[in-house]
Amino acid sequence: METCEDTLEDDLARYLDSLEREDSYRVDAVLKEGPLEVTERVFFVGRSGAELGPFVRKYLSAECGLGSAYAALHAAQRRGVSLPHLPRIVECYRHGEKNVVVMECVRGETLSERVVRARTPGERLDLLSCIFPDLCDAVSELHERLDPPVIHRDLKPENVMVSGSGVTLIDLGIARLFRKDGEQDTTHFGTRAYAPPEQFGFGQTDVRSDVYALGMLLFFCLVGREPMPRDREDGFVAAGVPEALRAVVRHATELDPAARYGSARELGDAFLAALSQVGDTSTGERDALPPTSFDYPREARLRAPSGLASLLVRVPRWAGVVWNTAVLLVCAVFVMGCVMAVVEPTPENAAWPAWYLLWSYFAFMVPELVIVAYLLLDRRPVRRAIPPLARLTVGRELRVALIAMLALLAAWIVATAVMQAG
Repeated sequence: METCEDTLEDDLARYLDSLEREDSYRVDAVLKEGPLEVTERVFFVGRSGAELGPFVRKYLSAECGLGSAYAALHAAQRRGVSLPHLPRIVECYRHGEKNVVVMECVRGETLSERVVRARTPGERLDLLSCIFPDLCDAVSELHERLDPPVIHRDLKPENVMVSGSGVTLIDLGIARLFRKDGEQDTTHFGTRAYAPPEQFGFGQTDVRSDVYALGMLLFFCLVGREPMPRDREDGFVAAGVPEALRAVVRHATELDPAARYGSARELGDAFLAALSQVGDTSTGERDALPPTSFDYPREARLRAPSGLASLLVRVPRWAGVVWNTAVLLVCAVFVMGCVMAVVEPTPENAAWPAWYLLWSYFAFMVPELVIVAYLLLDRRPVRRAIPPLARLTVGRELRVALIAMLALLAAWIVATAVMQAG
């Protein structure tokens, strides 16, 4: 049984540990300072005096519940969950009344800075075609690859970093973990121009709250300025907003969460569909659809997608459906061949024991065929239908599949040896 003295000793140990961590960093600059949050650019200083960095260190008010999303993100990254659109967390710990997080310093420019440089509606539309699908993918990582989903709650141009390697979401200080039994948020934060009504006491925020913010970001990128209350009253009619994309903005920013797109991924699909209509009717503003994602590991994001990777991210949905149909038909033909090999065996197969015949085709060949077919499928529809699968990386799926196939092969070799020995 834990005593009061044990609790005090644990608290003291944690406090001393936090002090040691604090002394390991040199503060280079204070980036933001307020009553609830302090953000610094720091360098890690080793025992030899060598420095590593820069990193970003945040002190967040634990009393107000800030910073909990960083701990969830850190835990997911340590489990190997692929989150290429989010900063790499170095460590999270408690220091006094503050939650402290140290993370990578994301390079690039903010979405706000990038939009300012796009001076014409055509330039902003071209920028959107490259950035917005990637931004929807980034938000989908928070919603689909983390369990429970993390709601960002502060999606705005200053919290989206843009570089040659894609989009990175920053500043998850007020992000929260979604609770199915929650009725409304206990703390009301956010930027008025981009935050939905439920974020200010009218209900609990969920994935559709971030969809609302994405819709407002879409409008911001189209017109080059912050959304105003008057814009909603006018139905988001403004110069530089094509009708097809205006409909997407209106749907994403409905006041009733149930009337919005159900997910960031659904919004991204609607954006691409509307963009194709803009491309068909415009006068040269767009020539082709953009890549749909920079969805590959962070290490690979140091360079732009090229070759096969560049082609795969541009595969339209209808082509994926055609490919999947072909793969499943071929798999079905081979499975039927296995069934016929058992039902009407050849003279050579008929000489085998019945148990070995069943084992070879039904316990070995059919599972092997199913695994290969799964690896060949365009798994984007499957990931949308089954969100937990979206948390798996392609590399992890391949490793698990290879292990399973090798295990089946080993079992078949053992069974063959037993059959021959008998």
